[in-house]
Amino acid sequence: MLRKKSFYVITLLVGIALLGAALVFRMFPEAPKSVGGMCIGIGAGLFGMSVANLYMKRLEKTDPKIVKKKQIEYTDERNTMIRNAAKAKAGDIIQWFIMGIAYLTILIGTPLWITLTVIGVFVLKCFLEAYFASKYQNEM
Repeated sequence: MLRKKSFYVITLLVGIALLGAALVFRMFPEAPKSVGGMCIGIGAGLFGMSVANLYMKRLEKTDPKIVKKKQIEYTDERNTMIRNAAKAKAGDIIQWFIMGIAYLTILIGTPLWITLTVIGVFVLKCFLEAYFASKYQNEM
């Protein structure tokens, strides 16, 4: 279910190293702030993910019944259908947010390439939706 413990220990150490690198970048005023910000964001994300997954690994060893129950619930057909319906609804909502962002980029006068990129993402979503609908229709 989860990866090996050593993977999470390594990502924990990388996260801590990135947080430390961010502190080093803050000491040098000539260093770009965006690099330090990225180090903080990625480092904090890796740190949090690793701690949570190491805790889950510990929980696996102490109570294997919970892990077995979670695995059964995850692979249950009803829960799979619920997750897929939630993903589809989230995709529909995000589709309209993307179009709102495209209109917003037009209104605030951003460069044309930004607006076209946002519209390209919307068109890509529509093509992928049609492709997968056709693929699943042929399979079922």
